[in-house]
Amino acid sequence: MVFFSPVIIPALLLAGVLYDFFNSELPPGIDQPLKLRLYHSLMITILQKLGICSDFSLLRILVDGIPPCRDSKLLIKDLKVDEVPLRIYQPKWPPTGKRRGILYFHGGAGTFGSIRAFERICRYIAKKCDSVVVSVGYRLAPEHAYPGQYFDCLNATLYFMRNLEEYHVDPALIIISGDSYRAPSLANCQICAVHSN
Repeated sequence: MVFFSPVIIPALLLAGVLYDFFNSELPPGIDQPLKLRLYHSLMITILQKLGICSDFSLLRILVDGIPPCRDSKLLIKDLKVDEVPLRIYQPKWPPTGKRRGILYFHGGAGTFGSIRAFERICRYIAKKCDSVVVSVGYRLAPEHAYPGQYFDCLNATLYFMRNLEEYHVDPALIIISGDSYRAPSLANCQICAVHSN
């Protein structure tokens, strides 16, 4: 029978983390190499090698953050269009006329970000601009290859353009917005929106 001291397993784990910490290669020009080494050693090495989660899923959890509280001034509706999750934010007060519509494609380099991560921004825009905001939860890489994100954004745009009357949106007041990685999809969706009218 082999006896392991309760100190041996934590010591071996610590030795593995320290070995990885001092021997991992970093590309030149990293601003904060100590933070990157610490994150890589603790999170990725331990969690990924133990099979608990991958580095992408851990970063996605961190980016999503804590969800905001309920908002009494907005009507928030979740739905799926062709398996693409959408979250629609509408002010609860009655419109004086037709509202403007804003399609929002979140950033995150096509790998991170979600509807939930950009919830506060979309709520703010809907309230301050008295607009209907549609946040699109497109599929993320590396699980889904490039054209998938584009087609998700395109499907969401087409759905919104076809249902403007349901949301009391003026077709002349459509804004397609987003940040970071979504710029190419935005340009293509704008072209599509112009041709669909």
